[in-house]
Amino acid sequence: MPANLQHWIDHLKQHPLPAMALTAQQVSTQMGRTSTTHSDYQRIIARDPGFALSIFRYLGELPKPPREPVTSLVHAVALAGLAPLAVGTKRLPLIKSGEDVTRAQGLLNCYSRSAHAALFLSHWAQIRRDANPDELLLAALLHDCGEMALWSTAPGEMARIEARINAGVAPEEAAVAQLGFTLPELSQALAEVWRLPALIVSSAQPAGAFQTRSLGVMLACALARSSSACWDSEQTLTLIELAAEYCRQTIDQAAAGLHACCAEAARQLHGLPLPISAPALLQLTPRIVKEVDTERVETQATAVEHHTPERSKVESDNQSARFGDQVPPSASVPNPARSSATGMEVTTHPRIEPDAPIEPSTLVVPPVQKNNPAAGSSLQYMLSGIMRQIVAECGVERAMFAMITPDRRSLRARFIIGATKEAKIRTFQVGLEKRHLFSALLLKQQSFWLNQGNREKYLTSIPEELHNLLNINNFFVGSLFAAGTSLGIIYGDCGNDGNLDQASFNLFKQLLQHLNQQLAENTTIRIAS
Repeated sequence: MPANLQHWIDHLKQHPLPAMALTAQQVSTQMGRTSTTHSDYQRIIARDPGFALSIFRYLGELPKPPREPVTSLVHAVALAGLAPLAVGTKRLPLIKSGEDVTRAQGLLNCYSRSAHAALFLSHWAQIRRDANPDELLLAALLHDCGEMALWSTAPGEMARIEARINAGVAPEEAAVAQLGFTLPELSQALAEVWRLPALIVSSAQPAGAFQTRSLGVMLACALARSSSACWDSEQTLTLIELAAEYCRQTIDQAAAGLHACCAEAARQLHGLPLPISAPALLQLTPRIVKEVDTERVETQATAVEHHTPERSKVESDNQSARFGDQVPPSASVPNPARSSATGMEVTTHPRIEPDAPIEPSTLVVPPVQKNNPAAGSSLQYMLSGIMRQIVAECGVERAMFAMITPDRRSLRARFIIGATKEAKIRTFQVGLEKRHLFSALLLKQQSFWLNQGNREKYLTSIPEELHNLLNINNFFVGSLFAAGTSLGIIYGDCGNDGNLDQASFNLFKQLLQHLNQQLAENTTIRIAS
């Protein structure tokens, strides 16, 4: 642990976060009633990260802390009784009104985002039928505990970090420049010191993006942050698309649910000095949707405008994405494909020829947005952006990301756009222990174009069970790597073979090379790998 991070932990861990005066008042009122339930306390405290944190710090400081993990506010109150509630109402510093609110505005903004994120995640938990939604709610509420601690104890430091971000510096870089470490690193360290639930710790780690529950916490908090600034920005709309994928919904369904959550947040936060994002929903500006040649692409999702302030939302009912129970990391065990695919020179499994030199192109590939809270911490965000651009600009109608399974023995479809719900490509899975086209691709960063000119030569290297899933007449495919480890492939095809030509293949290769470069440079993805 860096010395400066340890210094801040030693300084911050002793200071409680302030609670809001109305929270303390309502908790005191409930304590005076004999009919109050543990859920009644949770409804009040779940809007106030400062009061919620005080309960778990109380439990962690007991001479004999609970042996079993305490993962929710209801569980904490049931286990500890009214003692931490009484301590919170009497000893916590309170944010009351007037100068208190003005002085604590940065902290209150953070509290508001956390309360919104908790509502988002509670809503998603109902959709996904999560077994423990209260745990998710608490994790979202305290996810940014490090940032809250800085706003409470050293607001000047956070103000300087925000000034750097407003000047165009990426959030992680701004924090490192000011403090020497990132805010998620601080949150993780404080969560461990305060003995907060494990989900709060894992959602602050880069590898959390590969765990379903941690990913939900990260996504909800990123969406709450982005929507608090603007509901109609490209950043927010991209996060809504990811939320739709996370909940296995259409984009319209996900957006409508989030808007309803914001209206509910405005109701639940009434009386508290917290800003709300619901009024911004009434000020949405119209977006220009890029026209698509329907004769050429009948099932293609609406293209995304990458270089204009307006963003064309993907609205095709044919676009969908699939999340498994868990997005697996690439394990560090030896890759069986690496040894079994070395014999690609044999006649039945011909060697993949090196890519042709990329012709000069006027395309400028947009980098991952540094100021996007999802960028740099979500592999899904990077993939969705590149895959939409491939569909929009490379002549393909369907794009698929297939990921290597944790045991590195097979390749399985994880993320698909442009395919119907009944499309057989959704069942794509192929073992990597035998030699074939896809296992050979995973030996290094490379791209391949199957077309009429080389189909006879390479068709035998495509497993027969995949022939009815893929367009075996014409497709593009390329491999993805992070930290020298293969992650999987991106595949694209089209019903009209004439759409795929040398120029579109060159562009496809450029996009994949750019994505591989982003993965190589991105610390978050490298650590997760």
